[in-house]
Amino acid sequence: MRSDKRERLLKAAVKVFARDGFFHAKVETIAKEAGVATGTTYLYFDNKDDILISIFEEEMIPIIEGMKKELAVYKGPKEKLIAFVHRFMKMAEENPDMTQLLEIELRQSSKFMHGYKSTKFKEYLDIISDAFVLGQETGVFRQDVQPTLLKQILFGALDQITMNWTLSKSKKFSLQQSAEQILNVVLKGILIKDTEQ
Repeated sequence: MRSDKRERLLKAAVKVFARDGFFHAKVETIAKEAGVATGTTYLYFDNKDDILISIFEEEMIPIIEGMKKELAVYKGPKEKLIAFVHRFMKMAEENPDMTQLLEIELRQSSKFMHGYKSTKFKEYLDIISDAFVLGQETGVFRQDVQPTLLKQILFGALDQITMNWTLSKSKKFSLQQSAEQILNVVLKGILIKDTEQ
């Protein structure tokens, strides 16, 4: 069972990292936001990078489970990819602090960028490639596109659009409309002509 103080520190860190940015955030500020002594933080985490990576690892679990559950409803590979994209955008809209943390602040951590092997992130991206491979096996998607490349292309597009949306003060563009445009481009590139509707 996870400690209540540790849980409070992680929730506080999401707010502080989103508000102040990872680079400017201080462990003392996170502790104060959580209502614990600064020294208590070091009982659970080695440093600020460790807090950020812990948030990522723990938040990815329900994200992965939720995505797999939603996609299980759809039998067709094309429908699975469509559902993935729309759920991705919906999560971004509904959780702006977490989106900023995952899209922007995580990249500020040198430990994450250079020394962290993220199996959870790979598992998340494999949801895309699994749907694509299913489409190749059932004759819906082209055989000459590598699944690893496809998942990177699709995630890269989603990542870039949600990062721009997160950084935008006005939020003038719709993530769901962007989702439709991304899908339109990607599906035209991977669908076998006979299967297009």
